[in-house]
Amino acid sequence: MGHKISFIGSGHVATNLAHAFDRAGHDILQVISSNTERAKQLANRFGSYYGNAISSVDFNADFIFICVNDESYFNVLEELPKGLKSTICHTSGPVSMDVISGYALNYGVFYPLQSLRKEKCIDFMDVPIFIEGNSVNVREDLMNLADTISNKISEVTSAEREKYHLAAVFANNFTNLMYTLSHQYLEDESLDFQNLIPIIKETSNRLTENDPVNWQTGPAKRGDLAIMQKHMDMLEDQKLKEIYKQLSDYIKSN
Repeated sequence: MGHKISFIGSGHVATNLAHAFDRAGHDILQVISSNTERAKQLANRFGSYYGNAISSVDFNADFIFICVNDESYFNVLEELPKGLKSTICHTSGPVSMDVISGYALNYGVFYPLQSLRKEKCIDFMDVPIFIEGNSVNVREDLMNLADTISNKISEVTSAEREKYHLAAVFANNFTNLMYTLSHQYLEDESLDFQNLIPIIKETSNRLTENDPVNWQTGPAKRGDLAIMQKHMDMLEDQKLKEIYKQLSDYIKSN
């Protein structure tokens, strides 16, 4: 049987989860957001109520998902009406479950470990979803809800989830910065970044076969000092020189 779900927030996470829950047969009751127009656009896809007043959250919701930026949780929780029997959960990686303590009887965390964007909703079946709850019943309810949209569900503590989030910053955000620097360098040299796409994909694909450390290659790994010096001489941007040297030194020392 489907559940009744309300969302506070209308951004990337709320949009993706709302579509996933809708496809799984759940009822999207509400979308409440400070951005009323965006709330309207998302709610209209499901025939749901929309608005900007958190105090208007539906008491009949089984789950209320708070999908806002990490700095906004306190303000949202302060505006929640008292006496809600719904399970209140947030969807953040670095925010402790305890932030909801004192504002709800039943609460937890429903965190999809994925980079999401509202312009393209994804299939969650292969996305890890980390669950935490303040009671056995809440954990079971959230696990069962997650099971309707994903095949990769784990019970993870707030401390563990924070570590996953930190690791994801290295694996995703910092890696994308490297792509950005590569793109900018080639663009400045009137060369095509698209020619790097095959090697990027190949490196990513190898991660399913073995630990990343086993795939480390390049001049720093080989100890090829002449090539590394040549690369340094080719770089005119001092910041790029420093990044190249620091990363190469780290590879050499490990």
